[in-house]
Amino acid sequence: MRIKAALFFAVVIIALACLSAGCSDKPKDGNAEIVRGIVASDTILSGMIASLLPPHRYSIEAILPPGQCPGHYDVKLSDIEKMQKADLIVSFKGMPFMSKAASGGGAQLLVETEGRNWMAPGSYLYGLDLIADRLSRYFPEDKDKIMSRKEEAIHRVKADANSLIQRIKQAGLFGKPVIVSSMQKEPLEWMGFRVAGEYGRPEAMSTREVIHLSKIGRERHVVLVVDNLQSGPNAGAGIAETLGVPHVVLTNFPSEKGYLATLKENVDAVLAGAMRK
Repeated sequence: MRIKAALFFAVVIIALACLSAGCSDKPKDGNAEIVRGIVASDTILSGMIASLLPPHRYSIEAILPPGQCPGHYDVKLSDIEKMQKADLIVSFKGMPFMSKAASGGGAQLLVETEGRNWMAPGSYLYGLDLIADRLSRYFPEDKDKIMSRKEEAIHRVKADANSLIQRIKQAGLFGKPVIVSSMQKEPLEWMGFRVAGEYGRPEAMSTREVIHLSKIGRERHVVLVVDNLQSGPNAGAGIAETLGVPHVVLTNFPSEKGYLATLKENVDAVLAGAMRK
């Protein structure tokens, strides 16, 4: 009996020692293992958020596939489930599919574009600053990391954007006139082109508008017609054919490769198109 009692007390002492020394399976910091789920309306916002937040503490997903038009996207049951489980939902204002799917989810952050196209580097940097400020309010414990990562992201975007502009200048395209989808006007102006004419969605284009833009194209000696993938990749194809100039299609949302890689692909597409003439 004495041996059993001694063994019992020894086990109790070891267990107490483990607890006092932190041998428990639970982490000392109750929040250390928590991963917050964030759902964004699209890949511009999801990419920005991922670049700002420490990755080991957050999980970020986008709803809209990068090649699809926001106005024509059909919400899936899996999208609704993602948003219902999310700690934070971030969306541009006016995304119709988000209003259908976001009810019942976590906190919501609505972002105003201010009429900008956030694929253009200047507007992307504006958005990066805005999102960093908003995320710092939602997650004040990570404010310092968010601001530090923002500065790193700004440096990368500026460096890559300047390099891409130099390529356009070296190709002799800077200042050349183009006709573009209105969705791509700001990115083309950032590239240094002069927008001689623009048009909207293909379903809204009339024959009279096509004739008018073709006339402008001949008078201004435009070098490219540039479409927007999401709103209609062939909207300006007829104008380009009439003018005998290259037709280029650019994307308005980053691919799975990320913003900077997609920005480079857009510039590559413009340069390749100009070489076809």
